[in-house]
Amino acid sequence: MKTRSFMAVAVLAGIGLLVIGLEYSLAAKDKIPASPKIGIVSVKDVFDKSPMKADVEKELSADADKKFAELKKLEETLEADKAALSKRKEGSEDYMQLLQTVLQEQSKLDAQKEFYQQELSMKEMQSKEKLYRKILEAIATVAKEKGLDIILSRDDNYLNQPDTNPPAQSPSDLLLTTKTHKLLYFNPGLDVTADVVTAMAKSAQ
Repeated sequence: MKTRSFMAVAVLAGIGLLVIGLEYSLAAKDKIPASPKIGIVSVKDVFDKSPMKADVEKELSADADKKFAELKKLEETLEADKAALSKRKEGSEDYMQLLQTVLQEQSKLDAQKEFYQQELSMKEMQSKEKLYRKILEAIATVAKEKGLDIILSRDDNYLNQPDTNPPAQSPSDLLLTTKTHKLLYFNPGLDVTADVVTAMAKSAQ
């Protein structure tokens, strides 16, 4: 009798554990997320085809031309004063005064060249950063419209795009390419670059 009671308890305990296990398994299954929807984008293509890129380059070019004209004017003034200095008697009072002027003009020219170079570099970096942020916004817009969970950057390098990208110039370039480019393959159907280009064009209007 005791043996039968013990066996009944054991069976009931086994059934209880089985039920608990099934419930845990079902609960865990409910927590497993569905496969994420993925999209691929070539940031380089979006950047090159963006109308904002042409506007940025036009603005930077105009600014560079203006500064080049200013530097050229300073150079012309400096050269004229150097020519005048060569006609003065070395050591005379007017020679020394003009020499001081020439040295000051040379220092100003050198300082302006360095300043303009750094200024233009800074403006270019800020403009590209602003454009890149706009690209990220367009990518997010396309992702929401298409119900995508993840957008990966497409690798445009000479290994997988030999027709449009120049080959490595050295072993270090090859090593850098293989280390930094992680997307080895993707289904072309996942590429939403064209959609992002369109979104960028709309945002620029």
